[in-house]
Amino acid sequence: MVIGGEALNVGTIDDVVSNLKNGVTNIGQLIQTIKSIFPQQVGTTATTATGGSASALPSTPAGYMNVTLNGVTVKIPYYNP
Repeated sequence: MVIGGEALNVGTIDDVVSNLKNGVTNIGQLIQTIKSIFPQQVGTTATTATGGSASALPSTPAGYMNVTLNGVTVKIPYYNP
């Protein structure tokens, strides 16, 4: 097989199938790792609550959520409605 002007040795059909299986396994492991790093994957973010405007946030948050991102704990402020 030639890709980009260079010959690429992909091996036998069994090699190709084996490599594809390994790739699928690696993708599955990557998905599990991402889920463990970001367990709260629900909802979305927005700059406003609706398409309209919002009032300014209070100067002091009601509290902070401690979230671990990639092994680092960060604090995300939250406010009373």
